[in-house]
Amino acid sequence: MRRSLRPVLSAALCAAFFVQSTGAADLAPIFARGMMLPPPGRMAPMPMPAKPAPAKTMKPAGEPWLASAVIVARWIMERATQPAVVESAPTPEALAPFSTAATNEVAAMAALPAPEPPADRMLIAMEGRRVLASGLAAQLASLLQYRTELKPLRPRFVGEWVGKGQLRARVDYMNPFGITQGEAKGFRVRLSDGYERLLPHRGVIPNSLMRELPLYFAGDSVDVEVTILNTGSTPMTDLRVAAVQEEHTASGDAGAPLTSPVINGVASVAPGATAVLRWRIKLSSGGRDAVNFEQTHLRVLGKDAAGSEKVLLDQAQAGIVDPPGN
Repeated sequence: MRRSLRPVLSAALCAAFFVQSTGAADLAPIFARGMMLPPPGRMAPMPMPAKPAPAKTMKPAGEPWLASAVIVARWIMERATQPAVVESAPTPEALAPFSTAATNEVAAMAALPAPEPPADRMLIAMEGRRVLASGLAAQLASLLQYRTELKPLRPRFVGEWVGKGQLRARVDYMNPFGITQGEAKGFRVRLSDGYERLLPHRGVIPNSLMRELPLYFAGDSVDVEVTILNTGSTPMTDLRVAAVQEEHTASGDAGAPLTSPVINGVASVAPGATAVLRWRIKLSSGGRDAVNFEQTHLRVLGKDAAGSEKVLLDQAQAGIVDPPGN
């Protein structure tokens, strides 16, 4: 009997020593429904696993092709209801004194083609910013929606002064959506919403493109402003200014005309003064590359002391723009 009580007494003494050294407050949670409840002031609470929230089920907002069709239809209706703009074509006699390329301009004086739906591969393939659309209607709707949201990068792209002698000229383009700049490995494109991308180019990039150039969408109508500066000491009178959009040439020479020529007159420009002319051009929409450039060919005619007409300025690349290809 004494031997059988000895293990029991030993276990009781060990339990009493354990309780005394540890504290009843620490042991209470162990026996409370089998859970680890935090003792007051002695133990940090153990985090309990949170139950995952039930997944929300979203009902489809409608057929995606139907939304795309609505956007395309709205765009077509806006273009169809716009009043037609008829430009008076200058006579061949008025163009003949400007340069030997006047015959090309006369051949290009047909009415401007009807506005075409803009399509830009570069903007459609903007992973992470635009959803890659499938189908022609969805692609066009995606691009039209993007154009609606995109704001101009700056109100005016200021060009470089061109010309020599007494007359200087500068071509400015209004409200560009971005900037294209040639680099050693390609063309860097920046848009007003912060998008930036380097488009690789394997060929040689001409010096004329190794600078910032305004970027628009193919087929856009852009306001152009030309400033004529008289740097001489005598007034210039009876000036005629002609401009035509041409395909960009790496050599800097005149390219194939893309639009009808625009002709304006300036009665007089005093010494040190300027004259400003503004008109609207329609950019090309026939390019196939992500970047394809066109140039503004500017000519200014005046009269010499004997009253004969002479060319004061003939600059094929007075301005260069980038309407990305379709």
